[in-house]
Amino acid sequence: MGIGHISVDDLSDFVAACDALGGIADPKAMNYVTDFSLSYRSVVNEQLDPFGDEYFQQQIALYREIAGRDIDQSSGEMMPLDVPAHAAAVNPYNTTDLAFMTKHVRAVATAMLIAKLTPKADVLDIGSGWGLSSEIIAFCGGSVTSVDINPLFVDLVTERAKRLNLPIDARQGNFDHFEIGKKFDVAFFYECLHHALRPWIVIENAGRHLKDGGKIVFSGEPIYGYWRNWGLRLDAVSVYCIRKFGWFESGWSREFIVSAFTKAGFKLELVPHVGLENGPVGIAHRINEMAEFDLGVAAPSSSLKIAALRRLSRWIRRRS
Repeated sequence: MGIGHISVDDLSDFVAACDALGGIADPKAMNYVTDFSLSYRSVVNEQLDPFGDEYFQQQIALYREIAGRDIDQSSGEMMPLDVPAHAAAVNPYNTTDLAFMTKHVRAVATAMLIAKLTPKADVLDIGSGWGLSSEIIAFCGGSVTSVDINPLFVDLVTERAKRLNLPIDARQGNFDHFEIGKKFDVAFFYECLHHALRPWIVIENAGRHLKDGGKIVFSGEPIYGYWRNWGLRLDAVSVYCIRKFGWFESGWSREFIVSAFTKAGFKLELVPHVGLENGPVGIAHRINEMAEFDLGVAAPSSSLKIAALRRLSRWIRRRS
C-alpha cells in the first residue's frame, strides 16, 4: 500500500517516512510513493501572464507552503560534500553504479553531438554541480568553464580537473547574474535550468556569453504537463527535494519554454527522445542567425529518426 493522497501539512512525516525507507531514490521508497498526490492551499491563476510578477509570486507562495521556508537559493541550493573523497574517486559522484553513470554520460555526450561542436570548442557549463558534464566535455576535447553556486562543487571540479589534467576552469556564481569576461561556442545546461526562478533571465545571461553563431543546449530538463506554462513540479521526488533540501524544482510546458527562449532572442528546437531518460535535448540559436541554425539542427534530428526506424525494422525481421 502506497502513501496515496496527502496534504502539505503531512510533508514532514512524508519526508521522514521516505528517509526511513532509505531515501527517495531507494526502490522501497519509490514503491511507497507510486500513488503519491498532493493537495495545497495556495491559489495559482494560470490565466495570468507567466512572465509577470503576480504569477511568479503565486508560485513562490506555493513553494513556501511545500518547502516550509522562504526561498533563498544562496542556502537552499547548497549541500554538504566530502570534497577529498569525491576528488579522488573514479567519477565525481564516487559511485560504481554502472547503469546510473552510463545513463548520464550518454545524455551529455548526445547533447554535445547534436550541438555539432568544432574541435577545441569553448563550452560554458552553467550550473555544473558535481562536474560530470564538464569532465565529459573536456575529455572529448572541449575547453570548459563551469559555473556553480555551491563553493564545494567548485572545489571538487577544480581538484578533479587538476588530477585528471582536464581543461576546466571552475568558478562560483549564481547563474542568474554571473559574469565571465569571454565568449563561448556553447552554453550548456544539464539538469539545472529548472532550478532557475526565472529561466528567461538565465537564458538571456547565457546568451550574452556566446560568440556569434553560438548555441544554447540543454538536456535533463523537465518538459512537464501539469501547468499550462510553468510551475513547481508536484511529483513525489520533486516535492521531497523541495521539502527536505529547499530546492526550487520547477517544470515547463513545451510552449512556455519555447516562448522563454524567444523572449531572450533565441529560437529553440526540441530534439525528442535522445536526452536523459529519453527526454528531449534542446538546442537554440539567436533568431537573427536562423539560417545557420536550421541547417545545424535538421540533420541530426532526421538522422536520429532514420536510425531508429532502421533498428525497428531489424527488430521486426528477427522476430518474423
